[in-house]
Amino acid sequence: MTTAVHDSPAVPVLDEGLPTVRPTRAQAILSGGLTAALGAVGVAFGLRAIFGGPRHLAIGWLLPLVGVVFDLGPLGGLFVAATGSVSIAVGIYAVGYTRREHWARFPMVMLPLFVAAMLLVPAAGSVTTFLLAWELMAAASLALVLSEHHRAAVRSAGAFYAVMTQLGFAAILLALVVLSAAGGGDAFTTIAAHSDGISTGTRTAVFLLTLTGFGSKAGLLPLHAWLPRAHPEAPSPVSALMSAAMVNMGIYGIIRIDLQILGPGPHWWGLTLMIFGALSAVFGVLQASVATDLNRLIA
Repeated sequence: MTTAVHDSPAVPVLDEGLPTVRPTRAQAILSGGLTAALGAVGVAFGLRAIFGGPRHLAIGWLLPLVGVVFDLGPLGGLFVAATGSVSIAVGIYAVGYTRREHWARFPMVMLPLFVAAMLLVPAAGSVTTFLLAWELMAAASLALVLSEHHRAAVRSAGAFYAVMTQLGFAAILLALVVLSAAGGGDAFTTIAAHSDGISTGTRTAVFLLTLTGFGSKAGLLPLHAWLPRAHPEAPSPVSALMSAAMVNMGIYGIIRIDLQILGPGPHWWGLTLMIFGALSAVFGVLQASVATDLNRLIA
């Protein structure tokens, strides 16, 4: 008597007891390709704003009362182009990474959304548009950090990052609401035109709040604590975008609000930024010199 031997059905790959399914090649190409394409659009628009003049777009029907306003000038164009160039490389790399690491569909959808949000932040031309783009960037990055949420270390890092990023957003929200009320409008151009009439106390309050909120995103000491926690646990494409693009948004916010709209400020503003920047640089070098994990060292 002979016994027929049949191939066993395919079994999903197991990762710490949880089944995962390798995404199809088409899904990986779509996610990575869209990320790279958004990056290419960012580079094109950024360079055009730098060398060809500001770009303005207002969509009144998208939000009640205020609408959505985009004003991409040379400063924003520089950050958009830098973010786009990083996104192109990350998108190409993500095509193979998502299949090798068995990414689920949700993070593959969130990756291009994260890039789109980072491109919108420097292009925002009003307080409302800026806050919406900023929060979309924060939420998308948090979702991507938690891609491997079945691991306890990832959940811990994600919870810490969520608290820090929302506290920073609260400071930014309060600062821009105060600035908008004092400047007599929602558009950044309107606020800048009336900046001379803003009282010294209001300007100081806005500076301190934005330094806290944007400094947290940029990793200024002592608001840097989320960086060495979140970056090592984030997937490689996400860590690259956070390190090379998202932290730059904090620098952009400080330059745009404190130096461009409210500036020139008193000398102690510049001195404060220099002190926190120098302390962050020295502390970062000291921590990196004793770090044993490469991702933590870079963060």
